[in-house]
Amino acid sequence: MSKRSKNITYYVILIIVIIAIGLYFYRLPVYVEKPGAAESINPIVKVKNGHKVNGDFMLVYVYVGQANIYQYLWTKYDHNKYTTLMKPQEVKLPDENNEEYNLRQENYMQSAQDIATYVAYKHADKHPKLIKDGALIINVFSGMPAAKVLKPGDVIVSANGKKISTIMDMQNALKGEKPGDTIPMQVKRNGKIKNVKVKVTKYPKKLSQGIKKYGIGVMQTDEFHVKVKPDIKFDIKNIGGPSAGLMMSLEIYDQLTKEDLAKGHKIAGTGTINLDDSVGPIGGIKEKIVGASKSGADIFFAPVADNEYKQAEAAAKDIGTHMKVVPVKSFDDALNYLHHLK
Repeated sequence: MSKRSKNITYYVILIIVIIAIGLYFYRLPVYVEKPGAAESINPIVKVKNGHKVNGDFMLVYVYVGQANIYQYLWTKYDHNKYTTLMKPQEVKLPDENNEEYNLRQENYMQSAQDIATYVAYKHADKHPKLIKDGALIINVFSGMPAAKVLKPGDVIVSANGKKISTIMDMQNALKGEKPGDTIPMQVKRNGKIKNVKVKVTKYPKKLSQGIKKYGIGVMQTDEFHVKVKPDIKFDIKNIGGPSAGLMMSLEIYDQLTKEDLAKGHKIAGTGTINLDDSVGPIGGIKEKIVGASKSGADIFFAPVADNEYKQAEAAAKDIGTHMKVVPVKSFDDALNYLHHLK
């Protein structure tokens, strides 16, 4: 082979490598959802001077990420029923960018920590206090007037001269307003109070879904925190969403009491925990069954709501796991099961 031919071959290989690397980092407008794993909560949730947990309560996560070309092709043609492709609208809210999506997931996790703490301390007779701080903005619709003055992460504390502690307060403060009206507000941003004015306007069709709606063009959720004694610390990183709520509440309760709930078992599960102690559905239940089984869990708590328990039971049967799947409607359901666990 001549020197010229060798040079051409070298450059062709180099170009192919560069293209291959470029395709790896280029993201398609489609997402991949696949089983993750179950991890013990004990190292990341600590009650001050709490009792040692004999066993493991485990949060279960599912991997969801924007696919590159290789992930897309592998998922599309692999025919693995527990790895699926998802459209962007199945993952993100309308008009939600990556920053807003990440903020929403972080807020879900923070809220789950606060509610889990409240529920666990209440059941342990530790008298937690729930402090309502305002309406947290998790999404600002682009193209709406609010996008010029409000940002995701702002907490609305006053609107139309009325104190805002919850999103219900916000709805009441805006009653009777119509397109063209201007709403004076106070928002907390980076710890400082900022005065703004927001115009009420109609939503574009892509946001109103063909229904004539109007408003200020933001999505909100309640902002609150919990005061408890003894103190509690969370060290949860790179995991978002509210799905660990139930399992965190069980871990906290076991650290607060001398009951020995886990009894040496590896106990995984999923489901939101609500202030009324109910356990809500979360999605991805089949993938979580796979991940928890691979991680060696003995027991899996599955929400009854939205038929998630039935889906979990079917998935467990399909993969042939020996993991026990337990239906739960509330924190008390899980607690009662563990009280009778050998």
